[in-house]
Amino acid sequence: MNRWGFNMYLVQNRLPVESEEQLTRLKERFSKAPESMKQVPGFISFRLLQAEDHSHLIAETVFQSKEDFLNWLESDHFKRAHGGKGGERKNANINNYMVIIS
Repeated sequence: MNRWGFNMYLVQNRLPVESEEQLTRLKERFSKAPESMKQVPGFISFRLLQAEDHSHLIAETVFQSKEDFLNWLESDHFKRAHGGKGGERKNANINNYMVIIS
């Protein structure tokens, strides 16, 4: 828990979209995320956001704590969702935040 009494941790993954086909694939892939993430310890919520100019998506996941996020990165659930690879991807454009007011 942080000094403001919150311990939520928000992760945003920016995904460039280069074609309508790619957009369709990404939307389909992430459509299952809210339900499948419910089994992940510490998971709170998931949203997929689309830029108004359609140039990118933001996959936004909220965890109860940074520790829950880090545990998920090393989990079998993460590996299955990311092609068998654990940990943060090297080419990922990820921003992490502590939620201080909600």
